[in-house]
Amino acid sequence: MSTAQEEKIEDRLAFLNERKLPAMITPIAGESLHTLLRDARDSLTAIRQKYGAILFRGFDLSTPEDFRAAAALAFENSLRNYVGGVSPRGQVMSGVYESTRFPAHLRIPQHNEMAYLPDPPRELAFFCEIEPQHGGETPLADSRVIYDLVPAEIRDVFERVGISYHRYLNGPRMTLHHRNRHRIAKLHTSWMAAFSTEDPAVVEQSCAENGGTVRWDREEGAKINNVLPAIRRHPDTNEVLWFNQVATFLSSPRSTGLMRWLLYQAAFPDPFVRPFHATFGNGYPISVQQLNAIHHAIDTATIRFRWQRGDLLVVDNFLVTHGRMPYRGDRRILVAIH
Repeated sequence: MSTAQEEKIEDRLAFLNERKLPAMITPIAGESLHTLLRDARDSLTAIRQKYGAILFRGFDLSTPEDFRAAAALAFENSLRNYVGGVSPRGQVMSGVYESTRFPAHLRIPQHNEMAYLPDPPRELAFFCEIEPQHGGETPLADSRVIYDLVPAEIRDVFERVGISYHRYLNGPRMTLHHRNRHRIAKLHTSWMAAFSTEDPAVVEQSCAENGGTVRWDREEGAKINNVLPAIRRHPDTNEVLWFNQVATFLSSPRSTGLMRWLLYQAAFPDPFVRPFHATFGNGYPISVQQLNAIHHAIDTATIRFRWQRGDLLVVDNFLVTHGRMPYRGDRRILVAIH
């Protein structure tokens, strides 16, 4: 595509908020989304790296099959399987998944997808099949802005020692006591579902390939641990980013409300058998005060937009965090990852 054509696409951008997140493109007379994704790939990549996310609204998308074809074009036929992820979600078809099966009345905190792995997805594509009527927005926040907003004294500690991520995935012998505990939390999944296998050796190999370790308890539950940087650079632009999942692996009264936080602490007195837990990379605990400052930085950087049926949102997973607001009624958002 010529420079003139690239500038023409940039001129078409519209924005839903002052932060210009996401950049929005709508069709011009008879334009096919597939044609745009195929012919303007380099230009769209540049726009996504500049703004962090692109919302394609009003194009010819209506079915999961349409979405898969568009995601395959956007990601050059490289759709990644959701293996090793901690979020319970169903597979719709090859390369296409439901958004996280998480209680509708709860908010999903902001996060970069699978930032607890050394090789997380580069991009994400979301498709609105059923438009939510009451809530259900997808908040977005720029990882560059979050980095600037986290207090320097906190940021420096994380940059120096990193984060130790702890995941506990239940096994086939989970006791009644544990089932009740996990039912209260409503956050849990099994290692069989997370890794699409019933073979513990496959889990051990996958964890080892990702620089982690796995230990098994008496109930054949998997205690998975790995240490990663809290600050990373963008693979292409080399920009410094707040890129981690400390805000999702650790809850606080500020993030969940005092009563829900106390209930969670009581249900999981041992933090290392909680579905998610994190410490500093050197093993020292992360304080509630530090966590509150991080939540404040993320909240300050966050915007949200309302879905419309047929929307396609393509996100640079390194540049932009995403979450989900509580909702009532129907909502169906599908996702593909690259």
